[in-house]
Amino acid sequence: MFKGKARTITITLLAAYTVLMLYFLYFGFDRTSNIDNAGYMYNFIPSEIPLYSPIGKDLHIWFFNFANFAAFIPYGIFIPMLFRSSFFRFISIFCISILVLEAIQMVTHLGSFDIDDVLTNTLGAAVGFCAQKLVARSKDTVKGMSKVFTIAILLSIGTIVFVEGMNHFLKDASKVEAGREIGLHELTLKDGSVSWDANLTSFEVAHKKVEPKINLFSRENPGTNTFTLQLDGKYLKISGYSAIPDDVSHGVSTITFILDGEEIDTSSYAVNGPERSNENYFETDIQGAKELTVKITNEDENPNPNVLLWDVTLTEIKN
Repeated sequence: MFKGKARTITITLLAAYTVLMLYFLYFGFDRTSNIDNAGYMYNFIPSEIPLYSPIGKDLHIWFFNFANFAAFIPYGIFIPMLFRSSFFRFISIFCISILVLEAIQMVTHLGSFDIDDVLTNTLGAAVGFCAQKLVARSKDTVKGMSKVFTIAILLSIGTIVFVEGMNHFLKDASKVEAGREIGLHELTLKDGSVSWDANLTSFEVAHKKVEPKINLFSRENPGTNTFTLQLDGKYLKISGYSAIPDDVSHGVSTITFILDGEEIDTSSYAVNGPERSNENYFETDIQGAKELTVKITNEDENPNPNVLLWDVTLTEIKN
C-alpha cells in the first residue's frame, strides 16, 4: 500500500490520467462530429474480444483495440495499492464504472455502447491487478514497481495470445457456409437515403477504365451521406470496391462502415492534382449483424461525393 507522500503523488497522477482518459472517451477522435446523430450507437451482444497480435493486421485498428486494453492496466495496478480491495470487489466496481461511461457515450452521441470494449477494458484492469498482486513486497519502491510493470507486460502478452487463440477456436467452431451474393442496393433501407446509378456509368481510376457490373454509388448523392440498411443477421460478409475517380482533381473523403452501432472499418481517400491511388478492394465480416450503416464524408465544400463505391455485394449465410 502506498503511504504518505508516495500516496499523494500517486493519487494526483492517477487523477490527471483519468482526466486525460475521459477526454479521449468523450471528445477525442472527432467524437463531437456525431453529436447531432439522431440514433443511438450500441452493441449489447458480445462477438469477440478484439485482442490479437499486429502481424498481418491493419495497424491503425490493432493499435486502437490494444489501447482499449493497455490503457486500463494502470487502474488495476494502482487502485488496489491505494485502497485495499479484493479482486472481486475491484473488478465489480470497475465493471460498473465502465458500463456507466459507455452508457454516457451512447446517450450523448459522443461514442457508442460496446460490450466488446467493456470486456477488453476489464481484461486490462484484471491484468494490472494480478501484476501488482504477484509482487509480494516493496511495491512502493522503484525496484518493486519495475517488477510490477515487467509482470504486467508478460501477462499482457500471454493474455493477447490466449484471447487470439480463443477467438480463432470459437470462430472455427461457429463457421458457416457461404450462400449467394446480392447487391447492396437490393437491401431494405431502414434510415437515411441513398441513390444508385441506374446506368452503371463507367469512369477511370488511375487512368484505368472501371465498368461497374452490379451497382454504383451515384454522384447525385450529397457529399456527406449516411444511410442504414436492414441485415437481420442473414449475411456473412460485405465486399466491394471504392476509389476517387480521375475526374475529381482534389478532395478528402472517408467511408465508414458501422454494424449494430459499432464502427468496424474506416477508409480514408485523398487526391491532390496528379497524385492518384488505385481502386481499393474491401471485405468485412458482418456475420450476425442486424443492421449496417454506411457513412460517406467529404472534408471539403464539394456538394457531391468525391469517392465512389461500386460492385458492393453481401454474401448470404447458407441455410
